[in-house]
Amino acid sequence: MRRLLPVCLGLCFVGSLAAQPKPDEVPPDQCLGGWLVSTQQDSITLKFNEKIITTRLAPDAEIWRHGTDVESMHQLVVGDEIYMKCTRDADSAVIASVVAAVEEGHGVDMEPHHLKEISVCGGHLVAFTKDTLSVKNDKGVCVIHLTPDANIWRGEIFHDTSVLKLGDEVGARVVVGYPDRELTAEMVEANVAKAEGKIVSVRPDRILVKEDRVRGRTTVLLDSRTAFDLDQGKMEKGAYVMAIGLDLGHDTLRATSVVVEK
Repeated sequence: MRRLLPVCLGLCFVGSLAAQPKPDEVPPDQCLGGWLVSTQQDSITLKFNEKIITTRLAPDAEIWRHGTDVESMHQLVVGDEIYMKCTRDADSAVIASVVAAVEEGHGVDMEPHHLKEISVCGGHLVAFTKDTLSVKNDKGVCVIHLTPDANIWRGEIFHDTSVLKLGDEVGARVVVGYPDRELTAEMVEANVAKAEGKIVSVRPDRILVKEDRVRGRTTVLLDSRTAFDLDQGKMEKGAYVMAIGLDLGHDTLRATSVVVEK
């Protein structure tokens, strides 16, 4: 059994979080970001995988840096990590309609005029209140603020931090607020674990899984909250299974989802 950190029930990411491109938008693989080399009046030059790429700007391009729209490309700083959203001009040439500079290692939600810098905070829970969590990892302690309607997953969805326990392994996708770099999460996950391998025993309320990538066996408890994807396979001895759920310790998890290969 493996603990999954940071979040993995639906929040794992890092990079540009743009939605599927609209018909007039350029796919992300044709609009690569990178590290800023230089800016010109109507273009931007980036370095990506040792390759230098210059992209022209749309006349009304949105330029954004660390939480704020800026008036000029020259307000960006050489070395900034840049993400872009692109369209095509009348001649079908690729042009950048949104240019966003974020702190290194962060991502960005690329909704035009509503950009958000995104990061992940994960580690052991060392303190909490009704609207904040303090999480310790090898970089120190990060304080996560929660929105009033934040979802807290600990085996199922809750809306109250009292379900958490000190020492829980917590992960959250957070929005970085400037200028104070305040971290705000709408979703937090605690003690997510995964078991993957062959079923060696089946009972009505549990299966025993011989782990594929780590040594040992994991007991996977099943109940009415467990979602199954059998893919025309069967929950039987010898079947290959992947289960994700709440870590109960002692090589046991309570499954939220179980997938059985055909």
